[in-house]
Amino acid sequence: FFNRFASMARLGPILPVVGAETKFQPVYVDDVAAAAEKVLQGDVAAGIYELGGPEVRDFRSLMGTMLDVIRRRRLVLNIPFFAANIMAYGFSAVNTLSLGIVPAQITPDQVRNLRKDNVVAKDAKGFDAFGIEPAALEAVLPDYLWRFRPSGQYDAIKESAKNLRT
Repeated sequence: FFNRFASMARLGPILPVVGAETKFQPVYVDDVAAAAEKVLQGDVAAGIYELGGPEVRDFRSLMGTMLDVIRRRRLVLNIPFFAANIMAYGFSAVNTLSLGIVPAQITPDQVRNLRKDNVVAKDAKGFDAFGIEPAALEAVLPDYLWRFRPSGQYDAIKESAKNLRT
């Protein structure tokens, strides 16, 4: 999710998003894996669990955090749903006509999903049932998005070197 948008942020001054006000509850994959491990080991009762990260944020806010981590300034532009639907059907048609060679940048199903908030239900069983404290977004993103920074892995060194100049 974040990799795709970080990659897009390298290409131009605008970062287009569909459903900027849609709520998300991003979760770290290692936390989900730890929960799956507990299920497989029989440490948790069988049932349906909804796993989400520690905070709920809108899409625009998530993109702002990602842009801060990769140290890029971009205009986050919300594409209205009606325009996104037209684009999605166009991209899908091109994908079909090219026999899958040209990938669809967004699909009608994705637009439909972005109309609804993607968060854990209030009464759902979640990470508490596993005894797992989900990792915060800000603690995880820098570990794998550094490669999208202007100087990649050397960005911290470059910033540090600025302090050496007299």
